[in-house]
Amino acid sequence: MKMHRIPAHVFNLDYTLRCGQVFRWQKRGGEWMGVVKDSVISVKQKGDVLVAKSNLAAEEIVSYFRLEDDMENIYKHIGKDKLMKKVIAKYRGLRLIRQDPWECLVSYVCSRNAPIKKIKSVIFNLSKNFGNVIKSDGHIEYTFPEPDMVAEATLDKLGICGFRYGKKQAREILEIAKLVGGNNFDLERLKKYSYLDAKEELMTLRGVGHKVADCVLLFSLDKLEAFPIDVHIRRFMRREYFQDENISDDKIRELAREYFGKYAGYAQEYLFYHERSGGEK
Repeated sequence: MKMHRIPAHVFNLDYTLRCGQVFRWQKRGGEWMGVVKDSVISVKQKGDVLVAKSNLAAEEIVSYFRLEDDMENIYKHIGKDKLMKKVIAKYRGLRLIRQDPWECLVSYVCSRNAPIKKIKSVIFNLSKNFGNVIKSDGHIEYTFPEPDMVAEATLDKLGICGFRYGKKQAREILEIAKLVGGNNFDLERLKKYSYLDAKEELMTLRGVGHKVADCVLLFSLDKLEAFPIDVHIRRFMRREYFQDENISDDKIRELAREYFGKYAGYAQEYLFYHERSGGEK
């Protein structure tokens, strides 16, 4: 594997990997280990430098961690009030991750009403049963399976992965895999669509509602205006921006995109991590 030393200004590796947007990373000692594309990657941060050991090229690592994003400019856009500025200061350096769209889609379909431990378990089982083995420094890891590998599976074989909703969810994953693997649904082309058009397309897939679609758009398809709403964000937004009014998710999304603008998704991830971590002001 290659060793890379990559400039990483305004970046916090721990916040970025702990905030709940990705599910295949774990910290071992002072290093984070994960699987990106078909490569094991080990990363640690030393000041403003990201030290990475992987077969990936340096530019692939930069893209994955979105190290090209101008965080100071993003902070200017989303730092609309005292609370938001305080949250930014608290978690300064947290960046969104640019995930593989297929892996991201399956991960978030599996995430519905499931704790993170459960999501990680399902994704590991999918990778172990349908992906390829990668050996690295004595560790055995697995690539995330390609759509055609999943599409060829039986419901019973998929079922051993432990989906939260059993065969119902296995059918959803199988149907999506057949569409994507058969080139009947091109995830990459959605990057060229507007946010709303891309979301409409995603929501034609079984198992993809507003939250899953927004997560996929934000974390893998460069739609940084997407504002996923889960129980944490719903509670936070109602309390802090709607005076505890029982407002709809549609109204929350509308306000967020108007208020935080084209980087609403960055605001969402900072607020999500803040609320999930206890929400001290």
